[in-house]
Amino acid sequence: MDSTALHDLFRSEVRDEATPYLWSDAEIYSYIDDAQKMFCRLQGGIADASSAITRLSVTAGDVFVPVSPLILKIREARRSADGHDLEILNFEDMQSHRSVDDYGYRSGYRIDNTVGLVKAIVVGMEANKIRLVHIPQEDQSIDLIVYRMPLVPITAGGQALEIDEHHHRHLLHWMKHLAHQKQDAETYDRGRSDMFRAEFLAYCDQAKAEREKREHKYRTIGYGGY
Repeated sequence: MDSTALHDLFRSEVRDEATPYLWSDAEIYSYIDDAQKMFCRLQGGIADASSAITRLSVTAGDVFVPVSPLILKIREARRSADGHDLEILNFEDMQSHRSVDDYGYRSGYRIDNTVGLVKAIVVGMEANKIRLVHIPQEDQSIDLIVYRMPLVPITAGGQALEIDEHHHRHLLHWMKHLAHQKQDAETYDRGRSDMFRAEFLAYCDQAKAEREKREHKYRTIGYGGY
């Protein structure tokens, strides 16, 4: 289902198929765009390992590297040249990460200006940037596996939605929630708006649980003596 099909289905379900319309085409496409984005925020985002935003260009001497604001979560990072996995560190967890070993020395990574191979990235220090550990001596790139927001906003008919098709119809709940917030005597309905919002949130919870179950890796537990 593309944006045109969802637009037409919305008009059919809210019985707004005759002119003058209660909701303009521009409003409906904005509802589709917001519904897809809200679904991504609540369900966790679109899995991506191949679009342009998943490859970061690093220049020698870089300390911070910009990342797309569309990225919700970095799941994995590796040096492009040799495929070496980079540890992903949360800034808030750095102190606990640096544990004291048996000789009284702190182990783990430090946020300093050490020059060398990039071994890790730190998230959460600056908005839409990662901090490199260590500072690279030469230009290189880093490949990411991420969860992200849609790359292209929905603004007109004929546009493909980026979330899986079996979710498309359920975007109508959020679209109707927004539609019934429109400040007009013929469209505003607080009760219906709240009802459709609740239905959308419930569906997003279900979709998130299903995704997490699908992605969960089961481990085999071995027991001694067997």
